[in-house]
Amino acid sequence: MWEEPWSAREKRWAVVAGVLAVLLIILLLYLWWGPQATKEETAALAPYTEAETVKPRKQKATKENTLPADVTVDVKGAVEAPGVYRLPAKARVLDAVNKAGGASSNADMDQVNLAQPLTDGMVVWIPKKGEKQPPAVASGSAPASSDSAVQSSSEAGSTGGKININTATAAELDELNGIGPSKAEAIVRYREENGPFTAVEDLLEVPGIGEKTLEQFREQITVG
Repeated sequence: MWEEPWSAREKRWAVVAGVLAVLLIILLLYLWWGPQATKEETAALAPYTEAETVKPRKQKATKENTLPADVTVDVKGAVEAPGVYRLPAKARVLDAVNKAGGASSNADMDQVNLAQPLTDGMVVWIPKKGEKQPPAVASGSAPASSDSAVQSSSEAGSTGGKININTATAAELDELNGIGPSKAEAIVRYREENGPFTAVEDLLEVPGIGEKTLEQFREQITVG
């Protein structure tokens, strides 16, 4: 006997059943192979390591880093406001002249090296026109060299026979009556820490120097 052919409804259900069967197979394959593939990919990744902290290198001490914060110089001669001034350590003669109000109208700037660096205790002398030698700035007499407008502290430790307590070295101060090496060092140290003296009486602020000590050498010193 011949079997009756499927009806249209039965054919539709057969197709739906086939599609569901294929989807089920695909789902089972994904559930089986998917997690394993993910584990393999995860294992292949390089483990995370925290970046090593780079320590900054210590800056080597240089000559520039050891320079004093400032210098004290004595500006003399043909300037508007002669006197003792404090300037930065890298300052030049030009800066000292400007600090003293600038050169006067009769200054002979051709004799001056404005680019010369300043040093602590230096005397900056600005000559007048026609003046070939600086005035007596060291031991009451003019220095031997006549072509330099700048004198060192050792050449200008005393003025007019008196010791300038703003520029004198410890050895020069040691020559004063009643002043020994320790008090001389104390004067220099106080000057470096507090700036130049404005009056002779300022020495009373230096540890170890009283009124009786000051009276012993008052006539031997000056502030410039």
